[in-house]
This record gives sequence, structure tokens and C-alpha cells, in this order.
Amino acid sequence: MVAEHPVGSDSGVDRRAGTLERGLAILEMLSSGGPVTPTRIMDELGLSRSATYRIVGLLRTRGYVDWDGSAERLHLGRQVVTLGMAALATFDPFVAARAHLRDLSAELSEAALLAVRDGDQMVYIAHEDVTDNLIAVRRLLGVRRPLHTTSLGKAYLAALPVGEADALVDRLSLERLTANTITDRGRLRVELDQTRARGYAVDDGENEINVMCFGAAVRDDRGLPVCAISVAGPRERMADKADVIPARVADVALSVSRRLGYHDSLSVTQLRR
Repeated sequence: MVAEHPVGSDSGVDRRAGTLERGLAILEMLSSGGPVTPTRIMDELGLSRSATYRIVGLLRTRGYVDWDGSAERLHLGRQVVTLGMAALATFDPFVAARAHLRDLSAELSEAALLAVRDGDQMVYIAHEDVTDNLIAVRRLLGVRRPLHTTSLGKAYLAALPVGEADALVDRLSLERLTANTITDRGRLRVELDQTRARGYAVDDGENEINVMCFGAAVRDDRGLPVCAISVAGPRERMADKADVIPARVADVALSVSRRLGYHDSLSVTQLRR
């Protein structure tokens, strides 16, 4: 009669899971930047010398780690690059961002939008509103708006390298759409600096007088913006939720960006000195 749980099976699975978890932790250490040595691995993961060398040796055999055994520092191996390229090749940031819009709309009870840059304008390519609000922003699919008037455009501009953003601001035609539209280049640069510092952009009636939006850029593996997402609604209602909406928009944009290979150390932007 075969035992329902063979002796040793659970412990074997546990050992393999433990080895996998530690191997992944080592790869995460290597991907975070900074020198990684066997000694650091032992110290931070609490591994013995024999366990460290066994797991690193396995990762090296499978091509995930480069280490000749004599050099002190470890590096990511070719297999990590292969996996990363495969992930990027099959990942569409617009599809991924669009998939989050319905969730944002449902969670925040406002419309969620996605736009891409086309020259000096942002073009709306997705608009989700799953609420039953009687008053809401009108559908904007295919509509173009100047970079400087929307949270989407300002988020995109702020995600560019500062020099590139400044040059773009210099040549923009700062058209006034409402009494709140920023038409002074110096003031727009200050607004972009504030956007960089807090991680999201604000449109406070600058594109449509009674509409407020909070937006954040989605970045690629180089730290450059590829699109932007926002949540928009009537100014009074949005202002009441200003302590919640901006952080959620920024979180979703960062989540999609990380799927594209972005992490904070890759950011090409910097705060103006």
C-alpha cells in the first residue's frame, strides 16, 4: 500500500523551494546595482559559505550568473539578458496600461485615460469610465490637446531629460485654453519641476475650466516616457479625492513602467539645481 504522503517528499519540495527563493534573491541583488560578492550574499541572505557557492554555481551553470570562481564580484549572465529581451518583445505598454484603466476608474469612481505624444500634442488613445456618475468628462478618444494644458502632457514633459524638456518648452506655442492655462514658460518649467519632485502632474482647470486631472508617465527601460495615464473628473469632486487619486495614478504608471524594465536608477530626469 502506497503512503498518501511519501516520506521525505515534503522536505524535498521545501529544499527545492528554498533554493529557488535564495537563487532569485541573489538575482535581485545583482539587478539592483552595486557590487555583489559571495561575502555580501552570505551576510544579507544569512547563507553559509557552502550554500552560497552551491547556489551561485547552479546559477552560473544555467547562464544566469557570470563568475569565474576567483574574481570577487558576480555579474548577471547571458540567460538573464535573453529572458529580459523575450519579456520586452512580448510586452505592449499600451495594452498593459489600458488594462489598468478600468480598474482605476472603478476604484476611484472617475474616468481613466491614456494618451501618447504626437509632436507638440498628446493624443487620447483610451478612455475608460465604468462609473454611473451623472457628471463626468466627455469621451476623448482621438482628441488632441497641447502638451502644456493637460496632466498627461505635463507628466510626459517632466519625464523627459531636463534639457530636452526645456528645449521643447522653448518652442511650444503656449496657447491659452482657459483662464487657468499656464502660458508663461518660466512658470511651466516650475510646474514641471514640481511634477518631477512629487511623481505626478496636475491639470487644475487648465484644459477645461471645470475639469481636474492627475497624470503620470509610463517609462521604458531607459527611463524615457512612452505614454501617460490620468484620472479626470469635475474639479470639485476631484479636489475632494486629491489625497488618494494622484498616488494611485503614479503607482499604476510605475507598475507598468517596471514591466518595461524601468527602475528608479534608470531615470533620465533630474531635479533642477
